[in-house]
Amino acid sequence: MVKKTRKVSLGVADEPFDEGRHIIYVYRDDAERKKTMARFFRQGLAENDRLLYMVDDISSAEMVKELQELGVDTDARINDFDLYPGHYACCPDAYFSAEFMLGVVARYYQSAMDQGYAGARGIGEMSWALEENRAHLEDLLVYEARLNRVLQNHPLTTVCQYDASRFDPAVIMDMLTIHPLMIVRGQLVKNPGFMEPERFLEKYRSQNTMDHA
Repeated sequence: MVKKTRKVSLGVADEPFDEGRHIIYVYRDDAERKKTMARFFRQGLAENDRLLYMVDDISSAEMVKELQELGVDTDARINDFDLYPGHYACCPDAYFSAEFMLGVVARYYQSAMDQGYAGARGIGEMSWALEENRAHLEDLLVYEARLNRVLQNHPLTTVCQYDASRFDPAVIMDMLTIHPLMIVRGQLVKNPGFMEPERFLEKYRSQNTMDHA
C-alpha cells in the first residue's frame, strides 16, 4: 500500500511537492551546489524533518562548518542531523549493495517517524562510487531505479548528487533517466526524460546483453 504523503517545500522550487521525491542534481559549480543544499536543509528544519547527509569529498565536521556558514543553524539543531561519510554509509562491507542501501533508506524514514519528526530528507554525494572496486554500475543503477518504489512507502525526500566533471556522460544520462525530478541551476524541475524503473532496468539489461554477445 502506498503511504499517504504530505506536501513539503524543498527550498528549491516555488510550489510545494509531495514528500518522498527522488531528485537528481548533476552539478559543475560546487559553490552553487552547496548553496542549493543549504536551502534544502533550512527548509527541512523549518518543516520538522530529520536530515541525513552522506558526505564524500570532505569530512562530516567540515560539512557542518560549511552549512553553518551558509546559514543553516547546525548549532541549535545538530541533533536533527545525521552526517556520515558516503562510502561508509553505502559500503559498510567495502562493496556497495543495493539491497542493503534500500533497507537503510526505509529504516531511516521509519526511525524519523518513531522519533516524532514530521518527515525526513536526505542528500547523498555519489562520487564515492567511482573508487575502484567500490561499486558495480549495474548495482548502482538497480539501487537508483528501485529507490523510486521504496520511497512510495517510506517517503524520505532524496537528492542524489552527481559531479558532471567526474562521472562519464553515459552514466549521467542513465542516472537522469531514473530520477523523476532534477535540480537545474538551483531550481527544481520535472524530468521529461524519466522512465519507469522496471522499464529502464529491462531496457538496460537487454542492451547490456547485446553489447556482450
